[in-house]
Parts: sequence; C-alpha cells; structure tokens
Amino acid sequence: MDSAKGTGRRRSPRLALRVGGSLSGRSPREVIAVDLSLTGCLVRCPTLLDHGAILDLQLELEDGPLSAKVRVTETSVDGERAPGAPPQYLTGLQFLGLPAKGAARLRRLLDEVRRRRSADAAAH
Repeated sequence: MDSAKGTGRRRSPRLALRVGGSLSGRSPREVIAVDLSLTGCLVRCPTLLDHGAILDLQLELEDGPLSAKVRVTETSVDGERAPGAPPQYLTGLQFLGLPAKGAARLRRLLDEVRRRRSADAAAH
C-alpha cells in the first residue's frame, strides 16, 4: 500500500479491526474496513475501484460515524472467498480530508483498542 517516501514503512501503523462503512462516488457501496490507521485504511469491497479515485468514506465507529475524503492507493482481489461467490477486493485508502475532530476521535479509538488488546494479552 502507501509507504513513507519509499522506505517500505507506513507513515502510521495499522491496526487490524473490522468496521462497517460505505464508500460514495458515482454509486454508493458497502465496505468493511479490515485495518485502520491515522492516515488510511484497508477495506473489503465488492467492486474494483480505480487507482487514484477520490471518494467519500463513512465508517461506523463505536462512538458514531466518521466521514473522510479518501484516495484509492491500491486494489487487489481478495483471496478469502467461498467457492462460487462473487469476487471481493481489498482496497487501500489514504485519508485526504479528515477533519481535526475526526482525526482526534480516530486517534482515541485506535489508542483504546490497542490498550484493550494489550490488557487482554497480559491477562492470558
């Protein structure tokens, strides 16, 4: 997906997380975010999206919807599907326009999920 100036490292670490949402462009489509960071996300989508396309993303976070302008950075066929099922695609999205309030909410959510997972791991 998107790397920081060719170093092979992401600008922001991603957190595996399943969050429902939708993408709007010419036609709306349901998506599931499978990982999330402060700079973007990876979504599972039923349609192939054009590289570079600018879309509106809405994610249904624990504390309410989060809306952002996003750019498609990469799309590939998702290998996880039932035999005979229509193809699904994994699409990398870069946040372009995430309001400051939205970014703060996203940061809090990611920190909270990391804390919960650390506490769960320490308990086991």
